[in-house]
Amino acid sequence: MTKDKLLERSIPIVVLLAGLLSLSACGGVSQTATTPPPPPCTTNCGASLGSVTNAAALSACPTGYATGMNCWQATVVCPNTADLTVTYGYMAPLGTIKGTIFFHGGGAGDVPLGIPKFIDPYTQAGYALVQMAWASSWEDTGLTTKDVGVSACRPATLMNYIFQQVATSGGAKCAQGFSAGSAAVAYALSWYGASSYLDNVELLSGPVFSDIEQGCKVPSPAPLNVCAPGQFGCMGATPFLDSPSYNTGPDGSGTATGVGNITGDASCGGLATTSAQSNANWKAMSIVNGTTTPSFSYPKTSMAGWVCSNGLNPSAAQGNIFYQQFTSTAQIADFSLNPVANCTGAEGVDTGTVSSGESGALAISNDMIAHCIVRH
Repeated sequence: MTKDKLLERSIPIVVLLAGLLSLSACGGVSQTATTPPPPPCTTNCGASLGSVTNAAALSACPTGYATGMNCWQATVVCPNTADLTVTYGYMAPLGTIKGTIFFHGGGAGDVPLGIPKFIDPYTQAGYALVQMAWASSWEDTGLTTKDVGVSACRPATLMNYIFQQVATSGGAKCAQGFSAGSAAVAYALSWYGASSYLDNVELLSGPVFSDIEQGCKVPSPAPLNVCAPGQFGCMGATPFLDSPSYNTGPDGSGTATGVGNITGDASCGGLATTSAQSNANWKAMSIVNGTTTPSFSYPKTSMAGWVCSNGLNPSAAQGNIFYQQFTSTAQIADFSLNPVANCTGAEGVDTGTVSSGESGALAISNDMIAHCIVRH
């Protein structure tokens, strides 16, 4: 992404996730061209979803999709955004399907997430998999007026469509997002009602848009204490400090510049004190926006957050702002926040180690397999 290229996984801050699959070989299957309206939502419904139209099977999946996937290209239509093309792939394991795991990549979301260290264990455990990539940044409305929360309708709509129209073999409905992709999943839960069907989510290195005001405003806020003593879900993890401010390079590049682009306000992370109006606008489009509109009650959804403890970028602090919204088991079916040490780069949670001594990748995949069970 423009903004989140800096919030990317295991390699330095401005690079897209490295080591993604280079597998292709996909077949084509016919599919309904236009999404029927989603079923009525009864709890935690949030903002209105859009629609998925013109779904057409591809003869082969693009590079980056797992071998054996069938792929489609479609258009996602959401209010107050330009229509955006998306490519998605679906692959079911042999035998009984235990559930389906939806992957959303970081940055602009224009590269399919699902490196082999996750694809292989999930497939072997009996899960169907969905990979996807946007034609351009999902965070940018594509219109003059920018609003990341409004743009988050796109991944929320696509995920709802996948579980209603594509992954129809039953079992659990789960999602795994990385960096900006973790924000996409968090917006879907808090703003767009995805807790009404998601059974488990694994959020890696984020969510990075939990409080865009704190990420952008000047002067910068003080560092936050991640996993402070007694914080729900931290399970005795060692606290550490991390700044919620988006990074700014010496030449003016960096995450702050990217976030300025997708929020329509170039003052993000600049040299001058940001205005009260800019701060208010950024807050309003944040996952945690200080109003009663977002829902943080997910009694049938399990969640695990995974953040690097090296303080190299704000994904841990930004993520912690979201995770602090959960304070009891009455709110959420199961929850843990897991600091990861020895990360490669700013967000390499898969390459680091957790308190048990396991690699981040093994711990994340084990957690998904243990918690991706039917709850709805």
